[in-house]
Amino acid sequence: MKKTQQHTMWTMGLSEAAAGLLAAHAGSDYRIIALPPGHAPSALEMERDDPCLFWLTSEAWNAIASQREGKSQHLDLVPRVLVLEPGYSRDEIERALDSSFTDVIKPPLTRARVLDVLRRAVETRNLYHDILRMTREIFLEREMLARKNDTLSFLVTFLTRATESLDPADILGKVREDLALLLPVSAVHGIFWPPVADGGALEAELFVATSPDCPVNVEWVDLLLESARRLGNAPVAGYRVTHVPGMAEVVDATGCAVEPPSGPLPGRVILMPLRAGTEAMGALAILTDGSQSLGKDQAQALDSAMKHLALALKNAMIYREVKLQADHDALTRLHNRRSLDERLRTEFERHRRYGHSMSLLLLDLDHFKAINDTYGHQAGDAVLRELADVLRHGIRATDFAARYGGEEFVVILPHTEEAQGHMLAERLRHRIEQCRVTHHGVQLSATVSIGVAGFRPGAFANVEELVREADRALYLAKANGRNVVCTMSGCEDAEATG
Repeated sequence: MKKTQQHTMWTMGLSEAAAGLLAAHAGSDYRIIALPPGHAPSALEMERDDPCLFWLTSEAWNAIASQREGKSQHLDLVPRVLVLEPGYSRDEIERALDSSFTDVIKPPLTRARVLDVLRRAVETRNLYHDILRMTREIFLEREMLARKNDTLSFLVTFLTRATESLDPADILGKVREDLALLLPVSAVHGIFWPPVADGGALEAELFVATSPDCPVNVEWVDLLLESARRLGNAPVAGYRVTHVPGMAEVVDATGCAVEPPSGPLPGRVILMPLRAGTEAMGALAILTDGSQSLGKDQAQALDSAMKHLALALKNAMIYREVKLQADHDALTRLHNRRSLDERLRTEFERHRRYGHSMSLLLLDLDHFKAINDTYGHQAGDAVLRELADVLRHGIRATDFAARYGGEEFVVILPHTEEAQGHMLAERLRHRIEQCRVTHHGVQLSATVSIGVAGFRPGAFANVEELVREADRALYLAKANGRNVVCTMSGCEDAEATG
């Protein structure tokens, strides 16, 4: 029986319990070497051990980083995993991203998470070995030196830039430029979707180089949707499109490629599936300058690049979803209280510094308890979601809507005087009043009372005073029969619901 190759991993600073869990989860295929805290491994140690991963705590990494002084760049070649300890802070995660950690593991150290990290480490290691193998071929076949060097340069550039950002649009905006090192590329378009259960439909996200005003935009959208249907073995139930100008070589004012024509012409499109493990998660449609016949080295490099791109995009989308969950209310999908507090303080300081006007709306659903008591909390949730939808579509792109708590909502209106804020609040009040929510065959309606406070330079010492004025205006609206908009100067007449 062929003996399985044993991989080596370094650890530093892990507790005895965490080290034990890591060893148990990794199994006999991995040899673990525990390094003493503060010891920066030398290049000779790295060559001797050939570690595939370096597991560290924040304290251990800080100790190494403080003594490196540019003498331990070789450690950047070893993928690092930050093992967070109980009581970790958000700053630790952000510092880990800045320090190029490949993974961050929150407690507890589960088997599934450890195996996932090990699997991706092996994939990265295999990719690295592919590059080494290609480099050896360069020296063995000197007549292929130029092509091999170009391929290696492409992979290094592609892999480095693919991991520089956690924004999918930013990652894809660099792909066309990077692929041009390998083959002549005019434009790149992509589609991605999260995993779905058997029998489910796909919810896709498209990134295209052409804008909606470009006549060939619909052709690319259709091509990508059909690719998703085939690769995902499921229909596409819904999708959204993001225009990424950097994905095209030359574009005009409408977002259309100028030269050559930007449609998906036969023989000029390379469709590359993107997979997370064995599961398809997306596809890239590469428009080349002409009919391309890829050599063996080009095909291998392109395949390796797509594997790494899939991993980078998967991580970016996971990060975006986690950030969305951290910053948004789960029920309404509006910003949550924590996100609101941060934004409100930022806007308050910015408007105070430059002497600009700003308005704050505080909304409260009238008689919301009666809806819950009469029709149930699920009906109340449906009303909250509908109100959030009205806010989402009724404000400007520069405005900021959030759930304040319970049945209360807040809207920040930058560069808006109190009178203008009052007008927008009245429009929102009217739209909410006209809405109807159907729940189990019953039509529900709701109204809101709105308090408006306008920020004027010198009027408020801090953001808390601005919020208190909006709260007092809201109280005034409730005292005036509800379903009205009030400032501290008074209320506009509106038909009240009582």
